[in-house]
Amino acid sequence: MLKDYQKCVVKDIEDFFGVLDEHRKTGVPDYVSHAFTSSPKYRQYPERPLTGAGKIYPRVCIKMPTGGGKTLVAVETIRAYQNLLAKKKTGLVVWIAHRESIYRQTIENLQTKSHPYRQFLDQASGNRTLILEKGQTLRRQDVEENLVVLMLMIQSATRDTNKMFEDSGYTDFFPPENRYDLHAEMLKVIPNLDTTSDTLFDQMQIKTSLGNTIRTLEPLIIVDEFHTMFTDNARATLDGLNPSVIVGLSATPKRGMNIVSSITGRDLKAEDMIKLDLHIIPPSHDGDWRAMLAGIKAKREELEKKAHKLELNEGVYIRPIALIQVERTGRDQRGHGFVHSEDVRELLIASGVAAHQIAVKSSTLDEIKAQKLVSKESEVRYIITKEALKEGWDCSFAYILGVIPNARNGSSMTQLVGRILRQPYAKKTGVPELDESYVFFASGHVQEVLDHVKNGFEDEGLGDVAAGIEVRDASGQVVKAPRAVRIKKKILQKYPESLYLPVWLVKNGKQTRRFSYDADIKPSIDWDAAEIETWLKGLLPTIGKSKKTQLEMIVGLEGQKQARETTVNESVRFDTLYLTRRLSETVENAFVAYDIAKQVFAILTKKTEQDVLDSDAGYIARELEKHLRAHQKTQEESAFAALLKNGKMELAVSDDPAIGYTMPDTDMIESSLGSSYSLTLYEDVDPSSLNTLESGVARYIEQSHNVLWWTRNKVGHGWYAIQGWQRGKIRPDFIIARKNERNELEFVYVVESKGEQLMGNADTEYKDAVFNRINGMKGKIAQVRTRLTTMKLNDRFDFELIPQGEEERRLRAKL
Repeated sequence: MLKDYQKCVVKDIEDFFGVLDEHRKTGVPDYVSHAFTSSPKYRQYPERPLTGAGKIYPRVCIKMPTGGGKTLVAVETIRAYQNLLAKKKTGLVVWIAHRESIYRQTIENLQTKSHPYRQFLDQASGNRTLILEKGQTLRRQDVEENLVVLMLMIQSATRDTNKMFEDSGYTDFFPPENRYDLHAEMLKVIPNLDTTSDTLFDQMQIKTSLGNTIRTLEPLIIVDEFHTMFTDNARATLDGLNPSVIVGLSATPKRGMNIVSSITGRDLKAEDMIKLDLHIIPPSHDGDWRAMLAGIKAKREELEKKAHKLELNEGVYIRPIALIQVERTGRDQRGHGFVHSEDVRELLIASGVAAHQIAVKSSTLDEIKAQKLVSKESEVRYIITKEALKEGWDCSFAYILGVIPNARNGSSMTQLVGRILRQPYAKKTGVPELDESYVFFASGHVQEVLDHVKNGFEDEGLGDVAAGIEVRDASGQVVKAPRAVRIKKKILQKYPESLYLPVWLVKNGKQTRRFSYDADIKPSIDWDAAEIETWLKGLLPTIGKSKKTQLEMIVGLEGQKQARETTVNESVRFDTLYLTRRLSETVENAFVAYDIAKQVFAILTKKTEQDVLDSDAGYIARELEKHLRAHQKTQEESAFAALLKNGKMELAVSDDPAIGYTMPDTDMIESSLGSSYSLTLYEDVDPSSLNTLESGVARYIEQSHNVLWWTRNKVGHGWYAIQGWQRGKIRPDFIIARKNERNELEFVYVVESKGEQLMGNADTEYKDAVFNRINGMKGKIAQVRTRLTTMKLNDRFDFELIPQGEEERRLRAKL
């Protein structure tokens, strides 16, 4: 049963074919041009293409959003063409598909006689429909007695053109080999037929190729994803097939196409074809993909419960599927700080998901290829991918998209959004949660995700329904879209030098670059100096000394409690491979980790029984990791100090964007209420984004008479971060510009506030040491200027780590 908007499309196509037929009856040779110019509806069509034989032919496009039923409309187009323009039940139709999955799915549907698509074609052909692929035999009798639909891939029709026109044995459509006179006559009628190169004694012959066969039959050509075939070369290839008509279908038509019918996203939504609204769920902790995965699992299971209830009540089967986008899928790409498909698979299994419910889809591994995902026989509930599903894949059971890569770099996310929009069975369930779709993301800003989702809607031809996107926080409350706020004009005009902050620069000959942990510290770590043998002498006496028991609490039915001591078995096989796996994250070099593990294992097995080592394997590995981390930290700080001592590194401010740092021009805030803060760097700040400790600091800053501006430094790309001698960067909480009595910039104050419970821990002590190192550079901060300006860059800074409870006193002292 056609939807209302599909009926409108079919009527538009029928009207178009009707107009062409009316003008053809006039006997005017160029009836297509006459039809275009004399019809107000088609007069503005910009395209008037010529076939390879020099005839004008109609080439039009149906604008149809993703999920609108393009295949059904294509079938109806064939029916209308056969009835109104070809006026016969036989002939050739060439159907060009865009992607392998769509190609295969279309062939399967058209070849299945019980499928509605095939039944519609059979109505047009009088039950004489023949579905063929390139390479299968095609005879003249086939097209004279049947409606032949020849399926081609875009690669076959464009990039594979030469193979299409090779001599392929389609002899039924051409004169006998020795009748050169008939070959010549045929060429006069169809001059663009491909011929052999042998012209000796005028014995040139037409190649009996598939391409030439299509040219002689002047078929209707259906082109899916028509915008992918609208380049000059692709259009020339289509023209060269001598079509009678081309009807393309596209969600995003290119400029210059003749649009014969246009469907909007609202049309689809009104007919229950797409899952809207779409909900965007931000992360509870930025960058925590594991927490995001837990949220996805909970949401998917909630949806499945509702789907199961729907099936019991109404017999409608839906198995909600979550698509998880990862950063890596390649066999040798695991590790290196990126989330791999196997990392996600292992975490899902560890959280209770059955292994057979998880599938990976990548360029090298396709675990869903043989499955019909909408069948009850399939058990897949999670599909892990990087980019392999972004085009040419469709499953209406996909409800959730989880994005692990940072949303800032989410071009592939834009295309993945369309994979979760199609409504199962093109009909609303009446269960709100099962009629909507969901996007979770682990890292990035809400505005960035919104932009990618809206771009995804545009790419799917659904730009007019982008308003149906909601952003919700962890509690389910709707979050308003962020807005951009700029640095105040007064600050830009009067205090531009205050916006530059110091960074460590490394001098390499005449070139200067940013200091990098991986380039400047990591290679300097000498693991051979870890003195493993000496350290093991202190560890050996402690091995095997702990009781392997713990207290177990037993709670009875009536609440009574009983404690008893039980034996704990934490034994694992202690060997070189076990140690290597444990040390790899600390050492970050599998070969070095193996060498250390081999050394430790060789020493311990000489001194201790294997069963004792197995029992204490976890203890030994933990202590070894502690020792190596302590050695690493010592080595890192020594390498950093050496760079400064040797004059290879300096602390500098620079107006060169490649090496220096300047505060971002804009900030994104999610509150539309405005704040009461008057001294902020940006035009506004979202007060709800400040926690209790930060709000207190902001209040003390606002009370000072000496503050030019302040801002909360955010975590993310573009915000200020200090690279010290350890890998992780330090991201201070506040940046404050102080003025002197003459209202001139005096210095910039960089503050890291720490909760009381965090004072004294290793991380806090490290940050304090880095701040002290920077403060020790006063008077030595270099200025690297590249712009032709008289502005002197600020080189006066004060970095401070402030414990909770001391904010007011410390800030008063500095401000």
